[in-house]
Amino acid sequence: MSENRMMVKMETILALWTGKGSAGQKELMEFLTGRSLCEYEATLVRPLVKAWLGSQLPALMHTVLDPAAIYDEWLKKEFARLGGENASLEAIPADEMAGISMVLDKIAASNAAVAEAQAKVAGMEAQVAEMAPYKAKAEKFEKEATQLKGKVDSLTKEVADLKAQVAAFKGMVPVAEDDINATIKEIVTKALKDAVASVPLGAVAGAAATAGGEATAEAAPAEEGSAVPDDFGFGASGPSSDGFGF
Repeated sequence: MSENRMMVKMETILALWTGKGSAGQKELMEFLTGRSLCEYEATLVRPLVKAWLGSQLPALMHTVLDPAAIYDEWLKKEFARLGGENASLEAIPADEMAGISMVLDKIAASNAAVAEAQAKVAGMEAQVAEMAPYKAKAEKFEKEATQLKGKVDSLTKEVADLKAQVAAFKGMVPVAEDDINATIKEIVTKALKDAVASVPLGAVAGAAATAGGEATAEAAPAEEGSAVPDDFGFGASGPSSDGFGF
């Protein structure tokens, strides 16, 4: 028997022809079409297969299933009418299959693309499931980082404000310490001179007349009395004997 022919049970041929369920129909259609078929593809090629079966077994054209008859008895009558329980069938030639093959190729390509996409989706879903715990941790870290950034921004602003305040204070105190001490010394010296100058001259002359010669003796102490005492205000007298300790 040629490789393009196969011995097939007549029961399978009749089941495919009448649409009644029976084992072996898919295998028969795959042999006749010369290709592997999914359920959807088998539905597409069924009309072509039936037409080919009719061309191979013309008596099938008069086959009608009697719903009132007992199925096994109906089969025996059909076997006798069609020439036996088995039939040798030839596969559908390539030129006859050209049109349906083009359609089946497109369907196969689409099915392959769908299967590939489904595999990728399944892989991605697995990755998502695997990364779910890390995503929760990442969200936690992101929240903490946002909070820390807020604190850093707040502290940065405080530092800037403090620097501005320090700069303002520096602007208010530009004078050196030596200049400040010299100014204080000048003010105090002037105040003491003003105090001495305010003593009435008449009182000084009367005291001189009464005391006579003692005025001369007391002149030196008087001059010393006009000097600033050593224990005044700012410490012991310095080299200038002004009593300011500068």
